[in-house]
Amino acid sequence: MGRFTMDDIAARAGVSRGAVSLALRRSPKISEKTTAHILEVAKEMGYRPNVIASRLAAADFSTFGVLVSDLHNPIMADIVDGIVLEASEARIETYLASGFNSADRERAMVESFLSHRVKGIVLLGSLLGESEIRELSRQVPTVAVGRRIGGVDCVSVDDEAGGRIAAEHLMGHSHAKMAHIDGGDGAGASLRREAFLRAAANSGCDEVLLFRGDYTQESGYRCARELFALGQYPTGIFAANDLMALGVLGAAREAGLTAGLDFELIGFDNIAIAAYDYVSLTTISYSRQEMGASARELILGRSIAPDSPFKMVELRPELIVRNSTRKALALAPDAAGE
Repeated sequence: MGRFTMDDIAARAGVSRGAVSLALRRSPKISEKTTAHILEVAKEMGYRPNVIASRLAAADFSTFGVLVSDLHNPIMADIVDGIVLEASEARIETYLASGFNSADRERAMVESFLSHRVKGIVLLGSLLGESEIRELSRQVPTVAVGRRIGGVDCVSVDDEAGGRIAAEHLMGHSHAKMAHIDGGDGAGASLRREAFLRAAANSGCDEVLLFRGDYTQESGYRCARELFALGQYPTGIFAANDLMALGVLGAAREAGLTAGLDFELIGFDNIAIAAYDYVSLTTISYSRQEMGASARELILGRSIAPDSPFKMVELRPELIVRNSTRKALALAPDAAGE
């Protein structure tokens, strides 16, 4: 059976096409009796409206695209909650897509958003280059979350403060040798890394080993296996996000080691699982829902006032101390002395 149109409904109901359009929009311009008759005919015919066409015809309807870099990262869901759950406007809809940790896929999703004529795009932890994001912002209102980019509205956490807090907390326990598993090219990774290294050096740490991750649990596990294979592994470890810290915990279990006893571990993000007793991960925390709500305010504001000055919203992080850095440390094994 083919798709019925408003013209088909009008012919069967014995009314004009305009009357069908008004009835489907529940307009008060036609009587309740006529509206009820038209809606009943439409229901009998199995009519489904062309939503896209209706939106394009409605000048006050807004659709926004939200592109997440990694759909499997739980902080993305928290940020999206902040974007969509506080919506009060009845005529706003959000499209959600993932780049699956690939800049090429992000580009494809951006093109899809543009083809659907979205009124704005929010990029969460995007891997796109700064010049690409600036160019996108010239085509459509754009907000970058987790990035600091000149000429673009941005929302981020103070990554430098987070890296410094992590180093100062670990050095408060007098670690002579530490390690950092960074986030590679991920949003905020370089700022967290450089701040951690500076603060560690200023606190008198003899050595910090660097391992390149990519904000995934798998990379944290891989780096930690390499780290724990060292003859004398670092006793203080800062993973650039909680997912990588979970990977460290997995590698530690395989090596017969316990965070908070054999070494200390700090993550970043304070994802929900970090608070569970069997994880109990010390971490750098900030409000992801506030981050999402800020992004939403910026994208709506930019849509209304496209020529207004660009804004940067920065959230302050805080340290959440749990068992992974609370217990007395045992000395790391020295393979040469065993």
